[in-house]
Amino acid sequence: MTLHVYIVAAEKSGDELGAKLVKALRIKAGKNIEISGIGGSAMKAQGLISPIDIAPLSILGFLEGLKSYLIIMQLVKETTDIILASGADACVLIDSWGFMMRVAQRLKKHGYKGKIIKYVAPQVWAMREGRSKILAQGVDHLLTIHSFDAPYFTRHGLEVSYVGNPVFDEAYDTGDADALRREYNISQTTPVLALLFGSRLSEIQTLAAPFAEAVRLLKLAMPELVIVSPVSDTIATDVMAAAAEHPDLQNVILLNEERKLDCFALADVSISCSGTVTTQLASAGVPSIVGYRLNWLTYQIASRLFKPDNISIVNIAAEKALMPEFIQDNCTGENLANAALLYLQNIETRQTNSSALLQAVDAMRLGNSEGRGNEGAKNMAAHSSERAANAILDLLG
Repeated sequence: MTLHVYIVAAEKSGDELGAKLVKALRIKAGKNIEISGIGGSAMKAQGLISPIDIAPLSILGFLEGLKSYLIIMQLVKETTDIILASGADACVLIDSWGFMMRVAQRLKKHGYKGKIIKYVAPQVWAMREGRSKILAQGVDHLLTIHSFDAPYFTRHGLEVSYVGNPVFDEAYDTGDADALRREYNISQTTPVLALLFGSRLSEIQTLAAPFAEAVRLLKLAMPELVIVSPVSDTIATDVMAAAAEHPDLQNVILLNEERKLDCFALADVSISCSGTVTTQLASAGVPSIVGYRLNWLTYQIASRLFKPDNISIVNIAAEKALMPEFIQDNCTGENLANAALLYLQNIETRQTNSSALLQAVDAMRLGNSEGRGNEGAKNMAAHSSERAANAILDLLG
């Protein structure tokens, strides 16, 4: 029997996760599986041509969601109609809580017979624990990336499979710093800073000004400083627009995202938008300054709901700010630059922080080997995408 699985990803990180899942499912099931999908460039590279453009779904925040409500609901309708018409045995809805829950609820309402699987749980341990009950009512199974997620959902009767954090499936310390040095004539003694803008237009728009001011102040303090920034194709136009509006950003060497690991290897320090990339930077041992801004209304709501003291997963796991965080009004060019200078101008401080980051990541990686019950030694060593594929195939018999 050939199984048909439909995978839906609404944002860049979900698209990349979906692409890895496609590969794993094909390895596990071979010719016995048909895979369709809605996603972006990563899933397209695996041969899945998305019938829907997911770009309008790359939004963050309550106000942004309200502004885009009509577009979102139209895409929910189109997505569910396509899945229903496909007759897929299962649909896998990756991350993107608001959009995916609307898809799941509409599928149920219209009598979808396949399994509805949510991949990546909402962070109910951080805020809005009530979402766990909503999720349990809306989907058939949850694939979670954190070992501590399950109790929040199983108490509401939802079956959960812990598959591990996909961030820790990759090695982030394998970049070629010398290649970039040769390409841009950067000497071994020249200090280098990596600038990471984020993956959403809203993040670029809110962070462009403080990042540009940080660049200006850093270049004043260290004229020899080289600044590199790996940028994905999806935001390249937005970053160029930001550079046109903030001339100081024109001092930044923009590189294709494919050179990200080379940038990590080259960088002494980074200034980064909060997100998955901060965990990647920590995995490479790059001391990092984290900045983030939201629109005023979204921040007012989120700051009252969010429980942890930090926003970066590495800091939350370590229970201390190994990566200094500057949020909202504190996210200024001066604060970002001063924090970066502490590392740029003191190699001992830099090395101490790098070691602490690597130790914190090693501790987090151990979680990828915990909580897997009787799955066996072979599966214990598998990547998260392989474990996710196993869980899906097991669920479908």
